[in-house]
Amino acid sequence: MPQSERADIMKKILKWLASLEKGATNQAINAYVQWEISEGGATNNTIRKYIEDLSKARLIDYKAPYWTITNAGKDWLERHSL
Repeated sequence: MPQSERADIMKKILKWLASLEKGATNQAINAYVQWEISEGGATNNTIRKYIEDLSKARLIDYKAPYWTITNAGKDWLERHSL
């Protein structure tokens, strides 16, 4: 997968999480990426890798049972969105 496509998917995940009041469960993120972003083409391993990468970069945070966007994630999104 080209790096620009991967970055676009991660931006979409961050935008979606930012739009949610409480955040999203693992199941909700998986469903969103699977059907809304990749139209059924992403594997569970690929989705998990997106989540892990965003978490390692501290752009999202897990507070059971929800994933939420961090302030750093919001700042990053503002800087990288057109």
